[in-house]
Amino acid sequence: MDDIHDIYLCQLSETVSCGACCGLYNLPNLSREKLEILLSNRTKDFESVPRTEDGIFEFQRRNKAPHRLSRPFPQFHHCPFLGLIGGEKWCVGCLLHPAMPGNNGVDYRSLSWYGEMACRTYFCPTTKKLPGVYQSILIVVIDNWYDFGLIVTEHSLLTAYFKEVESRLGRRIAASDYTQNFLAKSAFKEFAELKSKWPYRRHDAPGPCNFFFENGLYPRPDVFRATPDIRLSPYENILRELDSGFSSAKEIEAADQLLDDLFLKAERALM
Repeated sequence: MDDIHDIYLCQLSETVSCGACCGLYNLPNLSREKLEILLSNRTKDFESVPRTEDGIFEFQRRNKAPHRLSRPFPQFHHCPFLGLIGGEKWCVGCLLHPAMPGNNGVDYRSLSWYGEMACRTYFCPTTKKLPGVYQSILIVVIDNWYDFGLIVTEHSLLTAYFKEVESRLGRRIAASDYTQNFLAKSAFKEFAELKSKWPYRRHDAPGPCNFFFENGLYPRPDVFRATPDIRLSPYENILRELDSGFSSAKEIEAADQLLDDLFLKAERALM
């Protein structure tokens, strides 16, 4: 599955989807619980919105204002039409999509910030830059929209992870390595969760949100070191992609040990 057109990463199941390109995570003080509450309330609010331009634009004004001036990436939009979709409302999606209940098959996405064509045609860099086998592993392993949306846009971080695993194993990995392998899945899930739980994120980082548009607007800086005696890490690329910062040699040693442990788990599970 190396052809990017064979793998669709936007809506996968009743629990797994991605809204990162619509700025889902571009919010201050982000946590899964807060984001779920926001999306749930927004979804309920939209149910009573008249499906007219005036009604939809009024909903947009109500939901856009609270986040307009406090986004981690100010020039990256957060779409106020992101909500929870599906029968059980267990994954994230577009409230303007024609398949949403109440829209009666009408596509209202032309009223959004990006417009209907952008929603139909845009695919993030991961679809081109992350090898198909790694994309397939994501689909096999990640079982919730929150973690999936945070990690799927991180093609450099994912590539560094899987290349390290392959180096330790001395072979290429396949999606089938993970299909029925609980321990391998668990090891990768722990790594993916570092996006939201990384304890060594530098103080000025935007949180777990990632600006993945490759236009140079918000380049990811190198690892921050408070003093020049803090050494380089064998996981330097991973630390950079995790927006790391260190105030002491002890901290970077602890970070390396944390990653060592995760890779050892993956190695043992896949041997």
